[in-house]
Amino acid sequence: MFLVKIIKNIFNEKSKYFGTSQCKVSVLIPAYNHELYVEETVRSIWDQNYPNFEIVAVDDASGDDTFAILEGLRKISPIPMRVYQNEVNRGPAFTLNRAASMASGDLFIPFSSDDLFLPGRIERQVDILKSNRDLYILYCNGHGLDDSTNTRKGVCHTPHAIELLQKDAKDVYLYLITHKNCIFVHTSMIRRSLFEAVGGYDETMLAEDWSLNVKIFRYLSALPDKHHAFCDEPVFEYRVHAAQNSRNDKRQLESKWRMIERYTPDHLKLQASNNIILGHLDAPWCRLTDTERAEQLVKLVRFHASLGEWSSVLRLCSRYVNLYPDNEDLRFLKTAAENHVHSNTDAAPH
Repeated sequence: MFLVKIIKNIFNEKSKYFGTSQCKVSVLIPAYNHELYVEETVRSIWDQNYPNFEIVAVDDASGDDTFAILEGLRKISPIPMRVYQNEVNRGPAFTLNRAASMASGDLFIPFSSDDLFLPGRIERQVDILKSNRDLYILYCNGHGLDDSTNTRKGVCHTPHAIELLQKDAKDVYLYLITHKNCIFVHTSMIRRSLFEAVGGYDETMLAEDWSLNVKIFRYLSALPDKHHAFCDEPVFEYRVHAAQNSRNDKRQLESKWRMIERYTPDHLKLQASNNIILGHLDAPWCRLTDTERAEQLVKLVRFHASLGEWSSVLRLCSRYVNLYPDNEDLRFLKTAAENHVHSNTDAAPH
């Protein structure tokens, strides 16, 4: 009888850890042309010491062996692992939403098929979320990983981003619709209920992580009893390599324009376009040609004109017309701005 009691106690203790009472975590992976990295990514997830998690990987019609590698890994996976493939390339937002729709977890970790989990990530994040039921999303930190040298390179969340994440949801939301995104979704663990409440990823956006952050903080702003948190611990390694879309200036600028047009209210569009678009064009790391840069400037000036911000149009044209003296659009817009500003000045009461 005593032996039976001991065995029952041991079983009960194990059930607390290994049983279904543990929150189930789903790692969502949109995979695309990462045959060089995807196996290392999956194995880093396998190495987690948490007992109740799954991988849901969706290949976005890769042109290499990514899907075949995922299928091979699924067959030998020590944890539940589901693998699907899009019939045609649909982009990461669609692919992540598809993965989420097929996941069975209470908590989501959106990830990438070329990055790496650090040991103990899932257990640490679950512990924090379980201790606070009003916490809907937990962001952490991560390291960059230089692909050419395989060495760590800085951190994902800068002191500025950390300071931002410690503010109220309304402050974070206001920042995200007027500045470029500085918050890494891949460091987060999200309650499924929050992900579904905001409608998942916006499939019309190229900047899928940025738009998801905006939707999350807009939603949390209206719920003062539900909140976010930040834990300054590294939970993943962000691989930095030449093939990343984030290093393409044209794509970045297109995604930034879409974000401003869709998510920034009209009264903040001037501020947002100056911070986000002009900030990109003036950055030392911008690799656009002079012609491409001039085209973006003309687009920015025309955008300000459409907002009726003629003083800003005049300032921009005056600043850049000498740098691009052959650009007829800038000269024309400068003249138009001068006429608007002067006519408004003449019309003002004396």
